[in-house]
Amino acid sequence: MDKENNEITLVSIITVSYNSSKTIEDTIKSILNQTYTNIEYIIVDGNSTDNTIDILKSSAKLFEIRNIDYRWISEPDKGIYDAMNKGIFMAKGDIIGIINSDDWYSDDAVIEAVKTLKNETFAIVSGERRKVKFNKKPYGVYYNKKEIKSYIHKVMPINHAATFVHNTVYEKVGVFDTRYKLSADYDFIYRAFNASVNFMFIDKIIVNMRNSGATGQLKNLSVTAKEDLHIRKKNKVKFAQFYYIKRLGFNILIIIRDTLRNMINKD
Repeated sequence: MDKENNEITLVSIITVSYNSSKTIEDTIKSILNQTYTNIEYIIVDGNSTDNTIDILKSSAKLFEIRNIDYRWISEPDKGIYDAMNKGIFMAKGDIIGIINSDDWYSDDAVIEAVKTLKNETFAIVSGERRKVKFNKKPYGVYYNKKEIKSYIHKVMPINHAATFVHNTVYEKVGVFDTRYKLSADYDFIYRAFNASVNFMFIDKIIVNMRNSGATGQLKNLSVTAKEDLHIRKKNKVKFAQFYYIKRLGFNILIIIRDTLRNMINKD
């Protein structure tokens, strides 16, 4: 993609943060390191009480040097998806990406999204995500389930952290439903699927995702399973209860696996 085409599409990147001083600098640096130039970066902070705000303030000069429009707010919110919605409403871009404050993009993440979407509208593009420990040590790659029709009634089929959405999708199907505390992204993707959004894929690692996120925490796995069940019932999925039980079993296996990995690879 040449310089002229680089300047056509504005991409809005949104980060939601709360007491993220230990990790958000990695997220910020990954935006500054993007090979794509026409970006605006929006951070929606939930009124952090650690040093996060100091980091947000000190980062302004770096974005000015890179000629990236940088904005941030800090105020109480009603949860992670309420904060994401605030960012979406603030966004001016044709394409919107959301990355959490403990994750970071690959350097070519944004340009890969723009190249894939090209002149597409009413479309979503998603790439691969690398799972890493808190210390950045990688331990696995998660791939999208590209045959969405075959999987969406069973599981969240795409890597939301590695996903970019054309703004026309939000205009048509709406933003995140804040009734869901951890599965609003699944609900959003289901609504997009029902609205015949065009799903596209990038066969590259787009995001590095720490295992410290909310949905990966032990105490939240049962909440996620219950919210997923509600979403399936809302969409009249047959055997919704079976998939709920299956998900609970899968979550237990994940916990056991990650516990053993941490014991073996502890450093």
